[in-house]
Amino acid sequence: APVKWVISDFNAPQGGNDELPWVYIGDGHIETPKGPGPIGSVLLEANALQSPPLINNIVVPERVEAGSRFNFSIRISTEGTNVRSTFNGASSNGEEGTITAPDRPGTYVLFVQAERNGVKDVVEQPIEVVPYFNTIQIITPYPHPHVGMVTRLSKELGFSYHLLTWDEAKTQLKPLPTVAIGGGEAVFEQLDARLEKPILWLDSSNDPPQGVAVRLKTPERIGALGAPEYYTIRKRDKKLVNLLREGVNWNGRGINWYQNSLAYPETRAVFAGIIKGLLRDARPDELRVTGPIRVYQNQKAEWVVSIVNNLSQALPADVSMKITRGEETFDVPQPLSIAGNGYTLSTSIATAGEYTLEINAKALGQQYDWRNTLTVLPSSIELHRPYNKALWDRYSKEEVWRANDLSSLRSALAEWELEGQSMVRTKKTPQHTVWWYWGAFLLCAFVEWVLRRRKGLS
Repeated sequence: APVKWVISDFNAPQGGNDELPWVYIGDGHIETPKGPGPIGSVLLEANALQSPPLINNIVVPERVEAGSRFNFSIRISTEGTNVRSTFNGASSNGEEGTITAPDRPGTYVLFVQAERNGVKDVVEQPIEVVPYFNTIQIITPYPHPHVGMVTRLSKELGFSYHLLTWDEAKTQLKPLPTVAIGGGEAVFEQLDARLEKPILWLDSSNDPPQGVAVRLKTPERIGALGAPEYYTIRKRDKKLVNLLREGVNWNGRGINWYQNSLAYPETRAVFAGIIKGLLRDARPDELRVTGPIRVYQNQKAEWVVSIVNNLSQALPADVSMKITRGEETFDVPQPLSIAGNGYTLSTSIATAGEYTLEINAKALGQQYDWRNTLTVLPSSIELHRPYNKALWDRYSKEEVWRANDLSSLRSALAEWELEGQSMVRTKKTPQHTVWWYWGAFLLCAFVEWVLRRRKGLS
């Protein structure tokens, strides 16, 4: 019996053809489809794939502190690519580098240009410069060894510091995590009422510790930052002291951290952990977005969104995304929840051009906004999608035949016998459409008429 062929585009919805046996004809550069594999395939020679963009992505902080130094890394697709970066008028060569942020807050652009064999690629990455982000405020009545410990750690850990006397703090206090040296209970309470950031309170006395050395357990919150499990201190009297957590603040009074750190390296490591904790606890929750900045036409693009607190924990949030081009809203992808309070949003765009991505999120009553540019390159995804070797290796074990050229196709078709499928259809005919039904009806009517006539009823 002749075979009926239904020819359709592989990438188009198949509708009623989903359950039919099928044969694939193409170059094999496809995504893994759902459903059963083909009974046969004709794998044609593929066109040469186009080279991907030279710049894959730029790894750089989206927000930095004014005057700070930060690193960046450029991921390229091909070795031997020349890369040049420019930020705020300063340029450098290479895939990695260090940038000094300007002193003036605002939004600046990191301009990256790559070139290889005459082919050029350019990406612009905006960076927000904020006044305070990684700075500790030190309040002290006079020069003190504890001040020197913090300033030395600023070089090791890469943060800035802002130094004030207690008199200056009355009028020049800044909203920063603070190391307060000296001052009584009343002064500390006033300082705590004025600051929303965490405070480390230390003694201003520098009397040498002469008591018996004691080992103290490091608070778990500090140990999580890499500090040792225990630290050692000496004190002049027999009163046992310890580092205490009081709300968001730390009380380190009663300990000469400078001299104990000289004697015990683990104590110095714990002090460094306290400073790290101040910076971490002062860091605001932030909206993190990971995803592409350039895709090809019809290529699926996906972004992962989360709001992360200062403990690097993702928070439950309401997330929305809008893709616009000029004044026109192109798409509003719906968020899908993933493990760990994260969300994914995906789309594909058929028209090349520049699009604006806007992501809005809300967590714990706080609103977060993110905005970036997505470039859709004018090309077909099939010119960039590689051959799906794993898929066709699996199909080769299930197919009846496979052809790679005209000769092998003729041989395969000559030896191939498609098994026919029979179909039995039962058609029920209504009784009122057959002759005997009407004949019986007329006979009954005639008999009734005769009987009624004999009885004089008609």
